[in-house]
Amino acid sequence: MSHTLEVGNDADLLPSLTLALEDEAATEIVLNPGTYVEHVVIAPRRAPLVIRSATGNPADVVISFGLRQGDRDRTGMPFVQECATLTIAADNVTLRDITIENTFDKRVDPSLPDQQALALRTLGDRILVEGCHLLGQQDTVLLDAPSFAAVRRVHLRDCLITGDVDFVYGRATALIEGGEIRSVAPGYVAAPSTAIENERGFLFWGVRLTSEALEPGSAHLGRPWHPGGKPDAIGQAIFARCEIGDHISPDPWTEMGGFAWEDARLAEFENTGPGAHGTGPQLDTAPDPARWLADPEPAGAGRVIVISDSTASPYPAERAPRAGWADHLSELTGRETINRAISGASTKSFIDEGWWDLALADLRAGDVLAIGFGHNDPKPDHRFADPFTAHPANLRRFIVAARSRGATPVLLTPVERRTFDGGRLRSSHGGYPQAVRDVARAEGVALVDLGRASAARWQELGEESTKELFMWVEPGAYPYYPDGERDDTHFSEVGARVVAGMVAEGLRDIGVID
Repeated sequence: MSHTLEVGNDADLLPSLTLALEDEAATEIVLNPGTYVEHVVIAPRRAPLVIRSATGNPADVVISFGLRQGDRDRTGMPFVQECATLTIAADNVTLRDITIENTFDKRVDPSLPDQQALALRTLGDRILVEGCHLLGQQDTVLLDAPSFAAVRRVHLRDCLITGDVDFVYGRATALIEGGEIRSVAPGYVAAPSTAIENERGFLFWGVRLTSEALEPGSAHLGRPWHPGGKPDAIGQAIFARCEIGDHISPDPWTEMGGFAWEDARLAEFENTGPGAHGTGPQLDTAPDPARWLADPEPAGAGRVIVISDSTASPYPAERAPRAGWADHLSELTGRETINRAISGASTKSFIDEGWWDLALADLRAGDVLAIGFGHNDPKPDHRFADPFTAHPANLRRFIVAARSRGATPVLLTPVERRTFDGGRLRSSHGGYPQAVRDVARAEGVALVDLGRASAARWQELGEESTKELFMWVEPGAYPYYPDGERDDTHFSEVGARVVAGMVAEGLRDIGVID
């Protein structure tokens, strides 16, 4: 049911957008002419929301504030992106025919550090900003996502955006279509920080790039932003069928923070105008703006793609009875399984050694990506990924890849080893299982707590009976193991089937398979 609120200067109207947003039942907020000096955050809401001007003219309704990143908040800490005049943290929000400005003017005192001053920051998904004026200088518009594991889609249509340095930036998937991007001083238009696994970053389509009487060649199309030096932020910005003024340099792209622009995904397609020099990378075919923000369509029945370590990986027949659980998943789920698990892999080595690229090539819309690591991440060698920073960061790379391709990521805590002490099973994975649980909770990712399930099963079976599930092989029983084997990490055929059953049951419990 629709519920419209009006904001304005009349006594019988709400006086501010902030007050109107307190009504979570509102589906439309109409702003009457005026300047609203507010620092606004649109928090997550259950229903879609439209915020529009009453007149349809963005010059009539101005949301204005003047914070910069170096200003201090109530705790005494500096603002960063929170300095934005308007932040959209909700999904399914439309802004129409409104001016949003950050009035901080860095020209007043050029000696001030931290001169970034955002007008608009988006954090939600499926946001439409239409016919709006977004006015600022440095970092005017941040098209953001809550983390590098999140995929957020934003459509800016027929807007005016003003600024100088990196004034359209961030890691969201965004279509900037039509309208005008106006450089007010020398600098850089775009600074994308797209996650490397996300195939769609910024697409500027049919935009006019103008300036306020800048010298020819004094601005650039953009540069790649690596937040905090993050190496896997491989930004993408494509300018296609745009009309480009002569203020854009014949060297349209530049490095940033020591990262070469050539390593990012920066390109043009069929641009026109005096600034369309054709000296940077040119695409052979046009990207499709109609599909840029769309959900990928499943190509068929969803499969399960497993990325993991030796507990799941396949083994040749001569290694029997050793087996990985992923090879038994199809028979228990009824889903085709692609087993990309690699013996000895950690999250780090799986990426570094190219195994992730092979798995990524398999991944398509409708698939389930089962992610199970932790046995080898603690190893004090090239595989090491600590449970506080590197291990969670690597998990997020796997997650964003699945989400951006329309697949479903599922995290698995590492299956427990057979580590009994005085008849009690002891955890053998330190902080890694909790790190996986924390990522799942923070990123809203489905979790199969295989570590907890396997620990309960091993304890139930007991120290002696669990030998049958692991590689406890008597001498001479199998040609490959003439001296026998005492292995409390890897599974026998029997154990692999038991673990596969736990995974299948977990996938059903969380609803990703029938």
